[in-house]
Amino acid sequence: MTQQKKFLARSFYFLLYQFLNYRYENVDLVFIAHDTQAYEVTEDQFFKRGAGGGTLASSSIEMVLNIVNERYPTDIWNIYAFHCSDGDNWPEDMENLMLCSGKLKELTQLYCYCEIEPNEERMRWLIDEGSKISNAYAGMDDDKFKIVKIQEPGDIWPAFQDLFGGKLGLE
Repeated sequence: MTQQKKFLARSFYFLLYQFLNYRYENVDLVFIAHDTQAYEVTEDQFFKRGAGGGTLASSSIEMVLNIVNERYPTDIWNIYAFHCSDGDNWPEDMENLMLCSGKLKELTQLYCYCEIEPNEERMRWLIDEGSKISNAYAGMDDDKFKIVKIQEPGDIWPAFQDLFGGKLGLE
């Protein structure tokens, strides 16, 4: 991710983090970063960490599935998952990403995917739409799985409202 993309993703996550900590007393947040592999990181590392090259998105979803299965039984925990990405993924990983994401969707109350696509990069993406995660996810969008896109800082609050507005009275 470029610095601009990281800024947009971290800004979205910061708003989410503040909202969850303000609204709920008992929240257990798990931070996962990924490039070609997933890493569980601390809050501080998550908001400051730089990533390596390449994207194997399924590694992060597989890690989330493992963490939920090991630490958060769904009969006593409400699971919410949020994934921000620039949308790039290795084409050979798309099938596994879809399989893992379908499993995660079934375990969660809400699974949200936020694609970061700054305006100045939009033209490149119009040419290479086949490797975009949001295109693969398009058929999954429903009450339990939401997709938003952020192009600039002004899109962060509307994206947040799109995800939570109806459920939380933020409209």
